[in-house]
Amino acid sequence: MNTIMGLSRADCRGCYKCIRACPVKSLSCRDEQVRVVDGECIYCGRCLLICPQNAKYIRDDLEKVRSAIAAGEKLYASVEPSCLAAFPGVDMGRMAAALSALGFVHAEPVTVGAAQVTRAYDIASASWKAPNLITTACPSIYLLVQRHYPDLVEQLAPTVGFAVAHARIIRQIYGPRARVVSIGPCISQKYDAQDGENGSAVFASLTFSELAAWFTAAGIDPREMRRKPMGAVADEYFARPGGVIHHLARETRRKWECVAVDGVDRCTEVLDSVRRDGLSGYFLELTACAGGCLGGPILRMMNVPYLKAKDALVHGPGQGTPGPRLLTQGVEADLGRSFRKLAPRRSPIREEDITAVLARMGKTSVKQELNCGCCGYGTCREKAVAVIHGKADINMCVPYMRELAESMSATVVENIPTGVLILNEKLQVEHINPAAVALLHVQGEVCGRSVGALLPSNDFYQVLSTGENILHHKVRYEKPGIVVAQSVVRVQSARTVIVLLEDITHKELESEKHRVVTEETAQFAREVVEKQMRVVQQIAGLLGETAMETKLALSKLTNTLVEQAGEEHDAGH
Repeated sequence: MNTIMGLSRADCRGCYKCIRACPVKSLSCRDEQVRVVDGECIYCGRCLLICPQNAKYIRDDLEKVRSAIAAGEKLYASVEPSCLAAFPGVDMGRMAAALSALGFVHAEPVTVGAAQVTRAYDIASASWKAPNLITTACPSIYLLVQRHYPDLVEQLAPTVGFAVAHARIIRQIYGPRARVVSIGPCISQKYDAQDGENGSAVFASLTFSELAAWFTAAGIDPREMRRKPMGAVADEYFARPGGVIHHLARETRRKWECVAVDGVDRCTEVLDSVRRDGLSGYFLELTACAGGCLGGPILRMMNVPYLKAKDALVHGPGQGTPGPRLLTQGVEADLGRSFRKLAPRRSPIREEDITAVLARMGKTSVKQELNCGCCGYGTCREKAVAVIHGKADINMCVPYMRELAESMSATVVENIPTGVLILNEKLQVEHINPAAVALLHVQGEVCGRSVGALLPSNDFYQVLSTGENILHHKVRYEKPGIVVAQSVVRVQSARTVIVLLEDITHKELESEKHRVVTEETAQFAREVVEKQMRVVQQIAGLLGETAMETKLALSKLTNTLVEQAGEEHDAGH
């Protein structure tokens, strides 16, 4: 796992922008997720700066430093002079006071170590045997050589970087228990702090953005601090390209062709030339960031332009009355270190393996190798090599995926049973699939003709005028003798109109038959009901006559019985 930089998988969208920007292609993309490849990254910060989703992050060492202070450890700060650009209006004296307020025992500029590193280069160059001498002040540069130009490792100066040199000097003066924290605009300093070859002289490394967050959380404004006396130190040139060469001894500059190169792209160009052309006699001061430390990734993340940073360094607030000479100034310490080849070991790649991967991407000829760079790799062959190394997927090839999508779309359109017509903005047929040809009984050439000649419907014009799609509209076309469920969809971005015709003629015939049967059945039911009603009425009439006769007979009988009863009653009396 990469311990310096990481990536939030939830935020990564697989746009390949970081892969295109990475100068050493130390990123892999598998399953649509980009990862930082441990052992290949040089921590230049390009991917961090260019990621549109802010998916990359840097290891935060704040908690480690805070915990050490809380535990009573004595922490010393080694501050890169470009802090004047990161914190406008703050000189080194006020910065030292602000750091003391955070709990640091002491703070001073890293240029104390830079001066001694330059002296070490002077000493080494006098007896140097390698063809060229490459400076190692920038951790990203020595990692670039170790991991990607291992054959040039012997040309690296056997000297530590500025921050490590300063840390060794501080520990020599203040004792081995001194904990040194480097503070600067650099990401690779975090690697330098943990590099075992440096003897762990640096306890931790904070970026300017981490320090700014700490100041905010602690309620400290460095601009309002009372300036601490600060002894005169080496000037600001070390933060700019060519700073080391500027301070080299005259004898060293006479012996070597001194060249300062900044920016990873230019540095790799120089290293390629050294490797390819066998150049010699050069003192190469290489810096990964364009503009030197003033162009560091953290300053760029803090939106500090290069010229503003340079102006802050050269014309920033004065230091006031110089304080006493720093105890570390002029102190010589062991600044030596060794470098070794760290390039990943890989099996040789056969040409047939590359050809096989290219074929899987639909590139069976040189003409098909577009080398468009959309995937992040300069050429299709580089992409194929990355696939073989397990760093890339086939589907990262944008032209291949587009052709695949177009092929799949064409296959679907040509084989679905639904009729499909594709129209241009003038409602002229640009494509018609076989199902539509059979459905409309089309003969002869159709493409280029107005859709109205085939399908006399107002739906197409309505969609163009209103912009609202029409879906599943039942339309009967008399000439072909069909009924269709017609959908008309306008694709605004492509300036086309898509017509979908679902043949529902059979359904309509069945529906018509069902309707006729239903109507006949209903008519029959009505006739039966009417006939039944007539019968009921006749029965009711008969029942009415019988009831009347029965009523009359019963009335007559009742009257007779009443009369008889009266007569019998009178006789008894």
